Amino acid sequence: MDESGSASSPLRPVTVDGADADAALAKSRFLTREEVLRRRLRRVKQLGRCYRAHYWALMEEMRSKYRDYSWTYGKSPFKEGHNETDIDNQNGGGVPALGGADDIVRCRFSGCKTKAMALTTYCHSHILSDSKQRLYHGCRAVAKNLPTGPSFCNKPVLKTMVPPACPTHHQFGERCLARALRRAGLGNAIPSNRKPTVKLHVLVSEFVHQIQNKRKLALKETAPKVETE
Repeated sequence: MDESGSASSPLRPVTVDGADADAALAKSRFLTREEVLRRRLRRVKQLGRCYRAHYWALMEEMRSKYRDYSWTYGKSPFKEGHNETDIDNQNGGGVPALGGADDIVRCRFSGCKTKAMALTTYCHSHILSDSKQRLYHGCRAVAKNLPTGPSFCNKPVLKTMVPPACPTHHQFGERCLARALRRAGLGNAIPSNRKPTVKLHVLVSEFVHQIQNKRKLALKETAPKVETE
């Protein structure tokens, strides 16, 4: 990849801008401050152009690979003309592939015909069924309160997500926070651009208040009941 960012052109050494001027001053024992600053500025500008060319070349490569990945594993339609019997025979009775010679497989979950994610045999909705995966865990938002205990949403969420909630419950949490701030007399403290303008101590106070209420309810449930005769 040369300075222009073309990945197909052969590699060649980069020519430093102003190399002739640098060669003329190479045998000088001392340089003035202006000469040093001019040489550094010239080289920094050339280095910046080189970095930008490499950056955009990598972006183009990533865009192309992402398009291929999305088409292969996410958005391309199923191939027609292959019934379940032929598919099972081609794969030795294992996970059915979408086409004859393709390596694409369908989700192993019972009744699911969605394409499996890369390097696994489950789709995104059923990735938690894969005991070997380490990237996802279930959404910890309470979907329903049952007599036996809370029922969690458990939709796949990346472990790096904070809080560990799916997009639906994340938006629901933001709406609850906005209502709590309005009850505190702060009005619409969270604008449409999703950048909170409320002070940090107000948020901390609200969260502490909610935590204390949860602890009080937990103590009431675990406190022994006094029997009266």
